[in-house]
Amino acid sequence: MKKGKGRVIALGTILACSIGLGTLSVEAGNENTNYSFTILKDQANSYTGTEYRQTTTERNTWKVRMYRSDEGTNTYTTYWLEKSNGTNVSPAVDVKAGNKDLKSGRNYYIKGNAGANAANVRLTAENNTASSSSFSVKGYWDEETGRILPGQYKESYTTEYNK
Repeated sequence: MKKGKGRVIALGTILACSIGLGTLSVEAGNENTNYSFTILKDQANSYTGTEYRQTTTERNTWKVRMYRSDEGTNTYTTYWLEKSNGTNVSPAVDVKAGNKDLKSGRNYYIKGNAGANAANVRLTAENNTASSSSFSVKGYWDEETGRILPGQYKESYTTEYNK
């Protein structure tokens, strides 16, 4: 009797572990992918290559930080996510430039729209003001961070420097 009970417990444990492993999901990491491009004159768009955003929730934020802008420290550039066909799939956010140090600037966490879920997206930017000048920017971005947008924020939030 004890032997049969032990087999049932062992079989139950194996079954439970198998079911548990089958329901695990891949979680997004909060990574820093480098970007560097020229912000074009007259608010023309500039963008990175695409990254796959696997999330199925809009509140799983994407992130951008601009540590350098040749327009100057503390200037702003507008960023958003879009698909490679030019469809915008997130709110736009004005990002403040850091002081050119790799660790300067703030992280901006922004929700995606439904169109950004399970899709290839790219970081897109334009000058936040109409200007006939172009300038270079550098920073980090991540198409999905695994950070869920807190309920008190409608579209985005920023963190302290280097967090």
